[in-house]
Amino acid sequence: MGQRKGYKQTPEHIAKRIRRGMDNCHWKGDSAVTRSGRSRAERLFIQIKPCEDCGKTGVRIDRHHKDNNTLNNDPLNIKFLCRKCHMEEDGRYDRFIKLAKVNQPIAVAARWR
Repeated sequence: MGQRKGYKQTPEHIAKRIRRGMDNCHWKGDSAVTRSGRSRAERLFIQIKPCEDCGKTGVRIDRHHKDNNTLNNDPLNIKFLCRKCHMEEDGRYDRFIKLAKVNQPIAVAARWR
């Protein structure tokens, strides 16, 4: 929702029209899917911090839900992690490395096609 051309609205007026969360008529609450919880976390925690495990900055930072419930977007439940630390935290990193070693010749060959 933006301003109409030639029509000035105050920021307070625009803020009153925004319908998020329970104010939205399409709000599903806890019956929402996992992806909805992740996108809510991205909208709620816009300000990106460095990785809380390794301290990296300037790389993609994910929002990790400590209790693995993506619908729980309490600030105490969110941890900012770089992609590698997030995969290690979830237990996906070892599988990723194993698959990368198996598929590397295919990936290298695909670059030269």
